[in-house]
Amino acid sequence: MSAQHRIRLLLVFGGRSSEHEVSLRSTASVLAALDRDRFAPILLGIRRDGRWCTGPADAPLAEIIAGGEPVDDLRSLGAELVLPVLHGPYGEDGTFQGLLEVLGLPYVGSGVLASALCMDKAVVKRFLAAQEPAIPVVPWVEVHSSDLADPDRAAAKVRTIRERLGFPCFVKPANQGSSIGISKVDDADALSAALELATRYDPKVIVERGLRCREIELAIYGDGGAATVVSAPGEIRVPSGAWYDYETKYISDAATLHIPAELPPQLCDELRDLALRAFRATGCQGLARVDFFVDEETGDPYLNEVNTMPGFTSISMYPKLMEHAGVPYTALVTGLCELGLAAHRRRRALRIER
Repeated sequence: MSAQHRIRLLLVFGGRSSEHEVSLRSTASVLAALDRDRFAPILLGIRRDGRWCTGPADAPLAEIIAGGEPVDDLRSLGAELVLPVLHGPYGEDGTFQGLLEVLGLPYVGSGVLASALCMDKAVVKRFLAAQEPAIPVVPWVEVHSSDLADPDRAAAKVRTIRERLGFPCFVKPANQGSSIGISKVDDADALSAALELATRYDPKVIVERGLRCREIELAIYGDGGAATVVSAPGEIRVPSGAWYDYETKYISDAATLHIPAELPPQLCDELRDLALRAFRATGCQGLARVDFFVDEETGDPYLNEVNTMPGFTSISMYPKLMEHAGVPYTALVTGLCELGLAAHRRRRALRIER
């Protein structure tokens, strides 16, 4: 490939997800930082109804979503590489990655299995707890909407939650991000409403034990090999009495990021080891943000989530952690694209004949 050739990079944003607006913010930040000497951006917006549209690379993303030119065939855009800046279902959950695999298009980030596994909070908890040695996760109870439709099963679930987890607890849709649909529940009387809210977003829900904890996040960049970069831990702090919900993350700007987190060196090493083990075990590629809770009383860490397409907004923890690790934003985007191309070459080299 000649030095003058610019790779036609398809940036996919929006999506059929409650994190639609977050995706637009992330994509705007990526576009602003993109090395235009290396990449020629192409835009593909996905509306909430699932329709695709495109527009000029310098057009406001919201305008493309609202009135862009319809796209019927992704291949018609002539992309050489795809960066799906999609958060949540129908983008971060392996569905879009599966489409790209079928079309034979290289893309940035984790593949079908890792994306689907890490998106499902219940399945990934069971998977991580089954590792040898186990990766610690917060105790939880899984609830399905079908459980709630049967009074006897619903009552049994409430008893299990009370006995196994106690209160406070957190109720979460199993396949969502950005704290959407999550409730903090302080007593059994509030549990039904929280479960009903969560099932609006997913028929499967997890209920986790509430901990007095610190929220710690680490960023990972690489293919899982020896050169993979694992950042120092960063901490998210919120005002007293608040918790890290969608409004705190994106609207009120009340949360503050502290990089690096003030933690004992031994705990920092343990968190980095656990994060890399989880990244490798789940089969992630390119990037991930691994979130932990650290119990304020015992100092014990619990892995909360592995995010395969973390936020890329100007205030997001992932790019800030990587910058602290010595990888500035533009170099990070370029490196992730190179990793995506390398992963595609490895897949194409696999034999498909006897």
